[in-house]
Amino acid sequence: MKNIPALTEKAISELEKSLQKLAQAKYRKSGIPFVTLKYAQTLDGKIATLTGDSKWISESSSLRLVHRMRSSNDAILVGVGTIIRDDPRLTVRLIKGKNPKKIILDSQLRTPLDSNVLKGRAALFTIIATTSLSDLRKIKRIQSTGAKVWVIKKDHSNQVDLQNLLKELGRRNIHSILVEGGSKIITSFLKKRLADRLVVIIAPKIIGRGIYSVNPPTTYGFTEVSFSSPRYFRSGDDVILEALINK
Repeated sequence: MKNIPALTEKAISELEKSLQKLAQAKYRKSGIPFVTLKYAQTLDGKIATLTGDSKWISESSSLRLVHRMRSSNDAILVGVGTIIRDDPRLTVRLIKGKNPKKIILDSQLRTPLDSNVLKGRAALFTIIATTSLSDLRKIKRIQSTGAKVWVIKKDHSNQVDLQNLLKELGRRNIHSILVEGGSKIITSFLKKRLADRLVVIIAPKIIGRGIYSVNPPTTYGFTEVSFSSPRYFRSGDDVILEALINK
């Protein structure tokens, strides 16, 4: 640990500048947002217990980094499972900074109408990405909160097609996205080679039985994913890995 540099304010600022340059370069070339996958895991690769509890994994100093990352990106993306289980606000609270737009992957429109992301002004910055499987009456009810509902083409699993969603986000001038999804979303972005950057907060803990950050390849069927330009930082007792994802 002594040889791993601390995550100082200077280091965070450099990471933010790097993100902006990479995001601008990709958007100019492709019109598609730059995608960062972020998650916290234990030493044995778990992002939560079997019951879905994950709030205790990383330290408070690492949580401040997460809020800096939220503020540095145009939008934050999670799955409807996170909304139902945790009812997060998905805002920047631990630092001073702008709140990103909130994108919820919800193929069958299961987002509860009383969710924090649909309350008050928060709804104005919320986008629900769904499919034609959704009930039109539920779409109208969600839209009545002020949130936007986008009907996106389905993939072969009847889920929101991520490639089409990214194209739509690019058309709406969103240049960078922070994905804070669960294992299903993390695995989907990796499998489909749609993520550009990985930030993993590794906590010195082992929980044994729990939810893996990435679903085993034997059950999800994707080949090895490799990384380049890895950097490591200390944040309290946590170790943070930041790397670019090879396409």
